[in-house]
Amino acid sequence: MSSVKRNIIANYLGSGWIALMSLAFIPFYIRLMGAEAYGIVGVFISLQAMLSVLDLGLSQTLNREMARLSSDHRNAGLMADTVRTLEIIYWGIAITIVVIIVLLSKFIAFDWLNPEVLRRETLIEALWVMSVVVGLRWPVALYTGGLNGLQQQISVNILLAIFATLQGVGALAVLHFIEPTLRAFFMWQALIALLQVVAIRFVFLRYLASPQPGSFKSAAIKDIWRFAAGVSGISILATILTQLDKIILSKLLTLSDFGYYTFAASVAAVLYRLINPVFTAYYPRLTEHASHNDIHGITRDYHHGSQLMAVAVLPAALTLAFFSREILELWAGDPDIVLHSYWLVSLLAIGNSLNGLMHMPYALQLAHGWTRLALFTNLVAVIVLVPAIIIATTHWGTAGAAGAWILLNGGYLLVSVQLMHHRLLKAEKWSWYINDVGKPLLLVLAVAGAGRMLVTGNMRDPLVLASLIVILILTTVAAISSSGYIRHALLKQFARTH
Repeated sequence: MSSVKRNIIANYLGSGWIALMSLAFIPFYIRLMGAEAYGIVGVFISLQAMLSVLDLGLSQTLNREMARLSSDHRNAGLMADTVRTLEIIYWGIAITIVVIIVLLSKFIAFDWLNPEVLRRETLIEALWVMSVVVGLRWPVALYTGGLNGLQQQISVNILLAIFATLQGVGALAVLHFIEPTLRAFFMWQALIALLQVVAIRFVFLRYLASPQPGSFKSAAIKDIWRFAAGVSGISILATILTQLDKIILSKLLTLSDFGYYTFAASVAAVLYRLINPVFTAYYPRLTEHASHNDIHGITRDYHHGSQLMAVAVLPAALTLAFFSREILELWAGDPDIVLHSYWLVSLLAIGNSLNGLMHMPYALQLAHGWTRLALFTNLVAVIVLVPAIIIATTHWGTAGAAGAWILLNGGYLLVSVQLMHHRLLKAEKWSWYINDVGKPLLLVLAVAGAGRMLVTGNMRDPLVLASLIVILILTTVAAISSSGYIRHALLKQFARTH
């Protein structure tokens, strides 16, 4: 478990720094470029997410294949061939993405978006540069998937943290000292994206350490296509479910209002910096256990990872949900930004936390190569909830869209986990619901709710900040005390050091 611990620590340090770099400068971007221009950044984020369906499950597949094959040095040649095969496909997709965005740029600028100040020609120019940024960033997911499968997550986080710093700090410097325009912002992002993909590819190939460079082999595709197709289907449906609100809102709202929604979504998305490190660390481990049919190991790590996920996510999520206004006032300091986004932050944080709790059951399914359940549940969710999202967004705007996100993930939690445990770890269902999720959720909710009653609007900023820190600490302690695996591990570690 030492490698898992090291990877979790590295993932949290890296994710924490990346979250800081991605969030710290948003208020400054809005002030320098304007809320409408930042709405285009929101379009950029949504386009990246929507086009992720073209991943075709390849990055997750490479992660799984590297974890499965790397346990035997005799697989070095097969690993190299698999990497080269997927790499060629992936770069072909990257070029396709650039072409798609360029071809759609005029339609997006003239027929979809609703600018009030920005010229349409400026939007088209920004979309062209944006296409290059998306295309260059695209293969990064493949290389990081491979490095994660090799359990070289320390290197991944160092690289991603370095380039997140260059993206955030550099963009602010460019906007402040050169020109506060969309063109300058995206030109800088394109430069850093180029450097990033070159660096991370170099590091991945060094860790792969194959005696031969590998070649394109159709046989490699035949071996993995079924799993990749299943993951691809899941990704397509999940992208529809998670991005539909943004697509609809980008059409119905002005770019300024959409910019505020994008800001709120970016703040709530910081929770994924707590979710993804646990998933990334445990998924290769669960895959190893599944490949050796180690039921004891996979049961232990499944519960351990699920409880760690609850401890990591619930305190931060409920603190953010209960105190979104105070947090935004302390951080952003702009009354307009706070007024337009704090309620959305609360709703989206709740939805993201429920989604985070589902990550370990999803990792268990992928570790067994079983994609059918997630594909089926996402398909049902699309059929049932897409009309609900459209109706909610049309009638209640941004709040309706955020509420639909909560409904979607609550349904996953109540239905999908039960269906999964009919096939995998049948005897562990109620242990997951009660011990891994239920107890931490109830205790954290009680502590955060009590804190909400104590923090009042007439408190000075330093006292509010101190109160929020105390509440976050107390909710974390409550989550740990109710999680048997985590509590036992910490007590054992404490006994060793004393």
